[in-house]
Amino acid sequence: MRKLPLVCLLTFFAAASHPSATGPIRCGIEMRNVSLHMAEGVVLGVTSLDGEFVSRSPAEPPVFDEPDSYTLRMKAADVSMDAASLTTMLKQTLATHPSPLSNVTLTFEEGRLQAKGTLKKGVSVPFTMTASVSPTPDGLLRLHAEKVKAVGVSVKGLLDLVGLDVADIMKMPPGTGIRADKDDLLLDTPVMLPPPRMEGKVAAATVSGNRLHMHMTGPAQPPPRQPTLPLPSARNYLYFFGGSIRFGKLTMSDADMQLIDADPSNPFDFFPGRYLAQLVAGYSRTTRRKGLQVFMPDYARVASNGGMLKSPKIQ
Repeated sequence: MRKLPLVCLLTFFAAASHPSATGPIRCGIEMRNVSLHMAEGVVLGVTSLDGEFVSRSPAEPPVFDEPDSYTLRMKAADVSMDAASLTTMLKQTLATHPSPLSNVTLTFEEGRLQAKGTLKKGVSVPFTMTASVSPTPDGLLRLHAEKVKAVGVSVKGLLDLVGLDVADIMKMPPGTGIRADKDDLLLDTPVMLPPPRMEGKVAAATVSGNRLHMHMTGPAQPPPRQPTLPLPSARNYLYFFGGSIRFGKLTMSDADMQLIDADPSNPFDFFPGRYLAQLVAGYSRTTRRKGLQVFMPDYARVASNGGMLKSPKIQ
């Protein structure tokens, strides 16, 4: 009887033990009470998020250091943005996709979105707009124009005074996450956010105080997770579970890693694009089930040279 080479046997057993090898490599993600820096000046307030990281490579796990390497697919999330972050996000979109709209500033007043900016069609025209927010049936964020003023004069219909409507203003190419529907703007907020790419739909939207609150849903089917967290008492954290994920030189299979806010008195200020500085300033513990508890200081503390955390003494 002919013997199979060792490499063939190893390949066979590896394939047999990884039946999901034909699908994307993924990792479950759970967030609670996190101020998530998507980019400089764009902070997403995450009250809760359940979903998964799905690798965009068939052969590699999601690489946390490379936001373009994976998609964040949502199952359910409650998130919010303040006016400053929303303004920055919109300006970044307009900067990369030229439009007659410029110098945009967004604020929130009495449950409505207030927009100020400049339109250019031959001449520059300052405008203001008051809009209500709501989800569309297909999960976009609708900004419905209720009041519009151009050059300080009330306008019936959006910008009739200068012969424009939203479609004229926002001639945006596909992929920007902005399109017009008569006198309304439709925003695909997951597309507008910086990487990683997100998959999710807006199921509910309201303005409260200085924040836009959104409940989002999506098609995620996270892998099974442990019945308890590595640190069950933690209130502010990111938890990676099941599947595989890579952080720097560390690749974790059957992930069981919790990034924990060292100061639970306020939301976990976390900047994924600069997480290494927070990681270096923190400390970690291995759990009895071979998981990891990673304690990190807030990003603001690290950015202001707040110093290293001291690992507590083991009694």
